[in-house]
Amino acid sequence: MAHEIKVFNNLSRSKEAFKPIQPGKVGFYSCGPTTYDFVHVGNGRAFVVGDLIHRIFLALDYKVTYVRNFTDVDDKIIERANELKVGALEHAQKYVDEVLTDMDSLGMLPATHTPKVSDTMPEIIEMVKTLIEKGYAYEVEGEILYSVPKFKEYGKLSKINLESLQHGIRVEVDGKKQHPSDFVLWKPAKPGEPSWDSPWGKGRPGWHIECSAMSKKFLGDSFDMHHGGIDLMFPHHENEIAQSEAANGCQFSGCWVHNEFLNFGSEKMSKSLGNVVTIRKFVQEFGGEILRHMLASVHYRSKMDWSDDVIKRALDEVERLHVFALEVSNMKVGEHESGLSELEACLPKMRDELANDFNVPTAQLAFYSFMKTVNREYQGKQPSAKVLKIIKETIEFFTLATGLIHQDASAVLEKVNAAKGKLSGKAGSLDDAAIEQLIKDRGEARANKDWATADKIRDQFKAAGIVLNDNPDGTVSWSYE
Repeated sequence: MAHEIKVFNNLSRSKEAFKPIQPGKVGFYSCGPTTYDFVHVGNGRAFVVGDLIHRIFLALDYKVTYVRNFTDVDDKIIERANELKVGALEHAQKYVDEVLTDMDSLGMLPATHTPKVSDTMPEIIEMVKTLIEKGYAYEVEGEILYSVPKFKEYGKLSKINLESLQHGIRVEVDGKKQHPSDFVLWKPAKPGEPSWDSPWGKGRPGWHIECSAMSKKFLGDSFDMHHGGIDLMFPHHENEIAQSEAANGCQFSGCWVHNEFLNFGSEKMSKSLGNVVTIRKFVQEFGGEILRHMLASVHYRSKMDWSDDVIKRALDEVERLHVFALEVSNMKVGEHESGLSELEACLPKMRDELANDFNVPTAQLAFYSFMKTVNREYQGKQPSAKVLKIIKETIEFFTLATGLIHQDASAVLEKVNAAKGKLSGKAGSLDDAAIEQLIKDRGEARANKDWATADKIRDQFKAAGIVLNDNPDGTVSWSYE
């Protein structure tokens, strides 16, 4: 039976019991990227939060239909494609593929459906027709506009009053609009742009209508949860509600979840501010596992600051998790059985934390406490079959729910080690072969009680920012500080 979940619903601005339309089943939509260039780590936060929500539902025994779209028809795409003298759809598809590569590097589970705007034109056109027939949209010179004042509940998500919004407009209003807040559903074709046939002539959709049509196509008129970045609440999500509820005659999404910004210092990260780090660049430097951990380390409704300290902390925590996973994988069944009540308490604790508004950081703290118990009680001791089963089931649950433990722990630890070296600025002062030779030389010096030489070698490691670990089994491992 699915675990009861409480979620902060931005529609009500309160935490409330999540009640899906069909018990135990979730229809979930998350706004995806506009594919005109490599996406930045701010986009990555929205990706990871969507993936975490998906995973947590699965881990808490829900059946999930997860829809995450790609916007492949957009002004930015057309502008960039024209600069490069390539087709707009061809350019967009290139970056759909690049985004999928980035998502894979972040350890994301595949969504159930990943529609593109270009593949959803019949549904978009049909919804626009319905809005015109119902009196919520009007045509001016081949352009179809949504009449915002006709939707009496406009502003119920963003809590923006339409009258105050009108008074706040300082730019010259488009002469075609009946009201300053009206927005475009369909625009006439222009030379050099992709276009589709419609009852109003060749053209392409406005931005907001696409998500209304794509969610309806795969989730129906009404579904359980809609997610996106906080910057999308207004006008995008507000306009989605207006379109969908006017066209379908019922509630659009029962629950609205928004993740906060990722900040560089005190500023939201954006390309206009020039403080962009792409997912691709970060992954090449440090690894997707480290980026995922960083993006999951702060509750989704809290702003996240980006700094070297955050990267360093993530590196330490990723290392800690994967050293533990490696040690557990080498455990053999024995007779030892202690700390059982502490170990058994972790899984219910994590379930409760994750069910409390998808609180991954507190669930992670519960797992760290679990790791501490295992390390304390089973260092050099073999757990019973019962204990080992509890340990492995807890790790499996944590892995499914968070994606923070990866299959090849040794490979992740190698990435962490290399990343620490790059971050310290000392990587490369000693290559791997030199390090291994010095470890061998130090071992021989110690065996010969040549402490002066052994100390000299340790000083070389210290100068290179390398820490040696003399393991209980007689081996020596190393890592960057």
